[in-house]
Amino acid sequence: MRNRLFLSFVLLLVASTVAFSQSKEKKAKIQLDSTQASIGTFPKSNSLKTTVFTFKNVGNDKLVFYGAAPNCGCVTVSYPDKPIKPGKKGKITVTFDGKHKTPAKFSHKINFSCNGSPAYFTLRVNGVMTKN
Repeated sequence: MRNRLFLSFVLLLVASTVAFSQSKEKKAKIQLDSTQASIGTFPKSNSLKTTVFTFKNVGNDKLVFYGAAPNCGCVTVSYPDKPIKPGKKGKITVTFDGKHKTPAKFSHKINFSCNGSPAYFTLRVNGVMTKN
């Protein structure tokens, strides 16, 4: 009986130590203000449009972006190339260039990867380009 009580105590101590150490694990966490943006309706003669997404690192480690992959060559992306410290904000700039596109309604996705939680996320940009 004594051995079982001692073993139970040791297991409880180990479990609580593991749980405590996991809660103190350093991890970045991205909190996006929005995952979607509309750049409105515009004529093809003025087809270069930019929008900005803002975010905050709400984790306890530096946030690092690994890459971005737009689903169309008409979209370019600029994101921080330096780590974002915990508690700090950052921005992602997305530019749509419809110069070589047919006027129409559009919706484009940009997939991102980073060291934070979530490790992968998607932003979406939509709008309507008219003839003129």
